[in-house]
Amino acid sequence: MITNIDSQKMVVLSDLHLGNPFSNVRNKTVSFIQWAAENQYDICLNGDGFEISQVSIAKMTSDAPEVLQSLRMAMDKGIRVYYVVGNHDILFEHFLHDWGAFKLAPFLNVTQANKRIRIEHGHLYDPFFVFSPRLYDLSTWLGGLVLKLNPSLYRLWIWFEKRRSEMRFKKSGIKGEHPDFIEAAKEIELRGFDAIIFGHTHHKGREILLNGGVYMNPGSWMLSSTYICLENGKFSLEEF
Repeated sequence: MITNIDSQKMVVLSDLHLGNPFSNVRNKTVSFIQWAAENQYDICLNGDGFEISQVSIAKMTSDAPEVLQSLRMAMDKGIRVYYVVGNHDILFEHFLHDWGAFKLAPFLNVTQANKRIRIEHGHLYDPFFVFSPRLYDLSTWLGGLVLKLNPSLYRLWIWFEKRRSEMRFKKSGIKGEHPDFIEAAKEIELRGFDAIIFGHTHHKGREILLNGGVYMNPGSWMLSSTYICLENGKFSLEEF
């Protein structure tokens, strides 16, 4: 299993949730992969690219083949594609491994222009996921059932998440992310990393850490087409 790599040009996107009833990102994803391949960027899908926990079989059979084909075409052009496993696609891990095209990993340590970048999905720092796994799985299953009945209700959940984020900001001074994710990023920074990239939370953003490192999250394409560009040791949050 490859976890340490060199890449001078890479794009990172997260939480496509292809196969989820609410996810309508297939066409954008295909266009983005084609653009990345034309511009010679390696590609990292940072978890939850495919949806298993809240899957709609009809959506998955519609979404997956076209995206997988575009990734295969990118690899035929010499593009390296890395897939970091998330919590919504962990049951899909064996299929992705057997497919044989992705370089599958639990995390990536990327070296670029003397900079070190850590990429992982981030669910292992989610206190709900870690301390109440059964309740988390149950809530995920119930959420999937609700999405199948009415996918638009996801926007209500995002509204609730934004309000909760605002309350956290008033209490902790940290905007967007739960403090546990920022603390995890700080600990990883102390291991000698210049940038730490998580997904999972669907909160896009960039934040400077105490020792000068940067924490970044590309967010979810179910909300906006943002991605992280890593090029020659420079890190930026971009929109496609």
